Amino acid sequence: MNSDIENEVSQCGICEKFKKANSKPLKPHTVPFRPFEKIGVDIMYFGNVSYLIVMDYYSKWMEIIELANKCADEVITKLKSIFSRFGVPNTVISDNIPFNSYIYKKFANDWDFNYAFISPHYSPSNGMVERAVGIAKGIMRKANEDRKDYFVGLMEYRNTPISGLNLSPAQIMFNRRLKTKLPISNKLLNAELFNNIREKLIMRQNIQKFYYNKTAHPLSELKQKENVRILNFKNKTWEPAVIVSKHKLHPRSYHVKDQFGKILRRNRKHIRKSNTPFNIETDPNDEIINTSQSDSEVTLNSQTFNRSDCNVQRISHSVRKPPSYLSDYVV
Repeated sequence: MNSDIENEVSQCGICEKFKKANSKPLKPHTVPFRPFEKIGVDIMYFGNVSYLIVMDYYSKWMEIIELANKCADEVITKLKSIFSRFGVPNTVISDNIPFNSYIYKKFANDWDFNYAFISPHYSPSNGMVERAVGIAKGIMRKANEDRKDYFVGLMEYRNTPISGLNLSPAQIMFNRRLKTKLPISNKLLNAELFNNIREKLIMRQNIQKFYYNKTAHPLSELKQKENVRILNFKNKTWEPAVIVSKHKLHPRSYHVKDQFGKILRRNRKHIRKSNTPFNIETDPNDEIINTSQSDSEVTLNSQTFNRSDCNVQRISHSVRKPPSYLSDYVV
């Protein structure tokens, strides 16, 4: 009887639609070998102002740069300024907009660095920067409350030891502490050589992974043309879809075809196997076009992003209406 109930529930479309989200084991990024080898970038909004947030995966050094607008050109200019101070990283990890634009890819090619995009709607895959955004907003809230600028708070963050390392981002980046407004002995400001930083970072990462994975379990591989359900991010329900292919560069991402015929890229966390029979026809060309089509959503968005979100002032044209006493005449 219990097995019959389980089978009935497993084939219930309504039950599948409103299930809770998946939980999977943590897959941390590879720890870099040096400062500024790998960085994460994102755009933060605070007080109606846009900021570029940059976080170094090795030293946890953070940059907060105010943006005049959110155009790819403006972002690239700020990144060039940062690279001129710290050097060009090997890898830059970001979400898609505006970093998926043509000029950004050309910038990456010209400046010789690799770029990687996180899964759409899955910010934890760039968790380092998500944490940096939270820290940056905390710094700014405190600065606003104290009616001061945020630079002092940012400097103190850079000078604060990282838990588990007892070294600050400044010490890892420059082998020395920063002189701040707080009193400090000159001896403590002298340069020092620190060893085994990467080993300590790996140990710290493994501890975090251990505790996270206590409540997670591995998610099985999905096959082509397999019936699944994907998370609808607007109403938090699971909608019918079919697997088109596995992403070649990101092992936890798949291209799926939804019930409306759209090809989407989704993280495995947002895909659930389905026992409910439904028919979504797949085209033999889907596998060929899946990358371009799934990315086309992002590309179209980035083009709109580049044009409409650049604070361009538009001239409004008011419609002039003739006076009411002339309504019986052709003017």
